[in-house]
Amino acid sequence: PHPSMYRLSVHQIQQSCLFELTWGQGQRLAASLAYPAQLTTLYQTWRRAYLSYYRQALRGRAAAAGQAVSPQVDWHSQVVQAEARLLSEFHKWLRHEALFELRATLVKGQKTLSGKMELFLTCTPLEIARLPWETWEMGADLGQQGQIQILRSPPTIHSATRARQQFRRGRARVLAILGDEQGLDFAGDRQALEAQRQQLDLHYVGWQPNEDAAALKQRICQAIADPTGWDVLFFAGHSNEERLLAGQIAIAPHTSISVKELSPYLRQAQQQGLQFALFNSCSGLDIASGLISLGLSQVAIMREPVHNAVAHSFLRQFLRHLARYEDVETALNSACRFLKLEQAITYPSAYLVPSLFRHPDSRPYQIQPTGWRQRLRQLRPKRPELVAVGVLALLSLMPPINNWLLDQRVLTQAIYRNLTGQLADSPATPIVLVQIDQPTFAQQGIDTYKPIDRGLLADIVNRLTDLDAPVIGIDYLLDLPQAENDTKLNQALQRAIAQNQSWLVFITAKNPGGDWIEVYPKVAQPEWILRGDAWVPLWHIAPLRSSRRYQPPFSYQLATAYRLSQATRSGDPNLPQPSLEGPFLQYQLQAFLDQTDGADLSPRASLHPLTQFSYRFRQRWLQPLIDFSLPPGQVYAAVTAGQLLESPAAARQSLNRETLANSVVIVAAGGYYAAGIARDGEDNLPLPPAIDYWFDRSDRDRSNFTGGEAHAYMTHHLLRDRLVLPIPDLWMILAAALVGKVLVVYLSDRRRLSPLRVYLYLVAFTAGYGLFSLQLYLSGAILLPWLFPTLTVWLYFVLSVRENHRERT
Repeated sequence: PHPSMYRLSVHQIQQSCLFELTWGQGQRLAASLAYPAQLTTLYQTWRRAYLSYYRQALRGRAAAAGQAVSPQVDWHSQVVQAEARLLSEFHKWLRHEALFELRATLVKGQKTLSGKMELFLTCTPLEIARLPWETWEMGADLGQQGQIQILRSPPTIHSATRARQQFRRGRARVLAILGDEQGLDFAGDRQALEAQRQQLDLHYVGWQPNEDAAALKQRICQAIADPTGWDVLFFAGHSNEERLLAGQIAIAPHTSISVKELSPYLRQAQQQGLQFALFNSCSGLDIASGLISLGLSQVAIMREPVHNAVAHSFLRQFLRHLARYEDVETALNSACRFLKLEQAITYPSAYLVPSLFRHPDSRPYQIQPTGWRQRLRQLRPKRPELVAVGVLALLSLMPPINNWLLDQRVLTQAIYRNLTGQLADSPATPIVLVQIDQPTFAQQGIDTYKPIDRGLLADIVNRLTDLDAPVIGIDYLLDLPQAENDTKLNQALQRAIAQNQSWLVFITAKNPGGDWIEVYPKVAQPEWILRGDAWVPLWHIAPLRSSRRYQPPFSYQLATAYRLSQATRSGDPNLPQPSLEGPFLQYQLQAFLDQTDGADLSPRASLHPLTQFSYRFRQRWLQPLIDFSLPPGQVYAAVTAGQLLESPAAARQSLNRETLANSVVIVAAGGYYAAGIARDGEDNLPLPPAIDYWFDRSDRDRSNFTGGEAHAYMTHHLLRDRLVLPIPDLWMILAAALVGKVLVVYLSDRRRLSPLRVYLYLVAFTAGYGLFSLQLYLSGAILLPWLFPTLTVWLYFVLSVRENHRERT
């Protein structure tokens, strides 16, 4: 849901009403309030008076209240008094203290939006929905300044809407269905429609004398499903509620058709652009609910029987405002305000009857003004422009070019970060990287690099347990037996869990057969530990996939374990915790994450559908970057395994930390030549230019970058929410093409601007955009491409200048 969308559900359960407000990113507020029986009585009294006053020419089959109407009674006065008593009791009920927090939340949200706020209201059962909820001034006593627009939404919506992002320009196509005219007069409806012919393309369909009922139904259905499509569906005539059939409309004497019967044709009309339906008829709650459930964007109806003259007056005002390019919400409110303020004496209570239902995912329909057609023609790309943009787009999709440009851009970001002093922008890193390097092997007397000596790993784990490390990640595959050391490592791992409740995370990878590699059972039982995919994409964050066929990334498992370990230390007993006897830790963790929607890690960590789609073309659209503009010292604290084992005090000193109790510790290869999964040296990655820049500044001579360091960067970014989102070059090229074309068209009307001044503006734009994109990377964690978009804009202007020169010569 959109973060600014508010939804309010009101459910009557026996003698109570449950109010439930939802908004934002899963926020929810509930309140229970006793339903006053007197409110139902007052509503029935008002409805009896209302039907008695408008007892003739009603657009429905409601024979008043089933009783004789006395001509001596002043029904006008009765309606006015009954309305006042009903609204007084209704508003008094809604001002109850139990709803104070709910109303205050809505008012606060409205102030945040600084204008009109839309509140989608759902009421069940139907008796509650008949109440005049649109009159609720929920913030009148709380300093509300703007407007809270109440829109109705049915309790059940089966289909998604197909609301257009852009509505049809020019005259709106309107299908007007004129139903059974018995006892009514549609001349007023026709006059109201014809008065707006300048904005409405009207088409009528309706009953003709002596026409067969079946033929009429077929003609109406075919008209609704017209392949040309409609913007607005209008109905005038008799209608009634019929819950099982989603409402009925009378199309001829003694002939009705239900919304359920019309649903296949309405679906076709919706797919062809139908946006809005107006039923200028009676008792339309079921009709509106049925149409919105089918996926229609918005429906305006009358909740009660409506007098013929009131229907005419309402329609004239509504169409008048709609023709002024107001949206349907504003137009309906204006029409109701007119009935309330201008015609209250003639038509009492009429303003209470109209309601607007809207699909929550739709946009308010609005007739689009004509014009600017010439401007649109000018925006059509010319052949040289298409060729230039096509060449740049093709270059941007080539992975070697893309990767080289990305390396140079991140290097530029590192230099910019250093020059502007934007280095210490986060607390001390929680990542500790224990590197097993060649001196460690010599110090420990180990004569083989591969497979890793598990006795060495056991010593490291024991030392980390002594130092209270809460999360220990092992960046080694331990799938095969090593009889002389398996027991020792197993005991060390059990001690870490039993003594410190440490989280143990091991890497895994897919073997050529497609199975995920397991930790050897005599090293660790699968229920004790977490496993994470060891894959390191080319300088991108390894994404979290929702499919069970994929393992979570190693860095994601480490970050999640760290968050949970810190939360557990704060005293929350309901969190999953490592145990030697409990159920599978991974299952506990997954169940917890499913219930809590993640462990407060950035949503950017999950695989975006566009990213997955781009994989087909060897692209990584929107896949977050590893931010090498941060120097390694701000990302992880490094210590060699030899230092750790030789002296814990020396290790602490080298880390400049008092304890490891608040850290994620990654035990990984430290750059020796045999490190790798599939082949020797695979773990020694090419040195990114930005990392080379930082190493040069610290007088460190390095020729490679290890997988353990990459995992440290990824884990740091997940914990510090430092996931840099790269906007694809192709997208920015297309956006720059549009901007360049608009600017060229705009400046073409200002011929006094010399080419020199235009180029000066271009230089200023290029520099300003470059500085903006550099700072946005640091402040907003968004990478806007610079080279290709600026080239695109420059090409548009160069081509325009050349064309103007040819025209002059």
